[in-house]
Amino acid sequence: MKQPDYEQYARFYDFFELAGHEESEEINLFLNELFKLNGVETVLDFAAGTGAQSIGLARLGYKVTATDKSRAMIELAKEKATRHPGLKIDFQVGDMVTANPGVFDAAICIFNAIGHLSSDECVRFFKNAFKNIKVKGLFVVDIFNLTAMLAGSFEEYNYLSRELVIDGEVINHVRNCELDEQRRLIKISSMTRLQDGSHDLKTITDDWEMKIYDCDEMRCMLETAGFSEIVFFGPTGSEFDPQKSDSILAVCQK
Repeated sequence: MKQPDYEQYARFYDFFELAGHEESEEINLFLNELFKLNGVETVLDFAAGTGAQSIGLARLGYKVTATDKSRAMIELAKEKATRHPGLKIDFQVGDMVTANPGVFDAAICIFNAIGHLSSDECVRFFKNAFKNIKVKGLFVVDIFNLTAMLAGSFEEYNYLSRELVIDGEVINHVRNCELDEQRRLIKISSMTRLQDGSHDLKTITDDWEMKIYDCDEMRCMLETAGFSEIVFFGPTGSEFDPQKSDSILAVCQK
């Protein structure tokens, strides 16, 4: 699967993907409730990005190991973590399909990160996540819901335009998305323009693809990886409706 250039995109990520927030507060609150009910103390965050979950969970008292394939994303997450002294986070650069940092009470992979993998790679990742959690440990993963996208919810995502100023530099980001029903994926193209008033306009273009799944496909892949207890939620832990929920949030137990 062709992936975006996160090394270039890292410093804009929070502004364009998290609307300027450092953390994903709603999903972190759901994870906290889930983890407290199950006695979770240690968490492995696969594809941790800029730390939207890792930092939030560490602030809630969890001991977190955060891994991401992009060194730039991990370095930015490290910098953000320094704003909250005393957090227990171990940041590591690593591919989620092969990363093996230890055995944890729970593992997570949030914000459609598995969409960057082919179906075969996704199964390999699920098997790797299974290996990295304790017996009775939890695994939480999300992805866009193909069924809902085909039913019309994709219209909300097919175009994005945002502009902001970072350190005196005006940044405009435009993104177009196309739903490829036959290949069961989203094709994405983006253009980011940067202007600081002193230099020529800089333009960064990028394109990539993301796999999306329906709930039957997700259940099949998770069961293939060894998970037997699988419950689906909607975005941020809401009740799951196969036809209407934009995302599938799977909570699995080893």
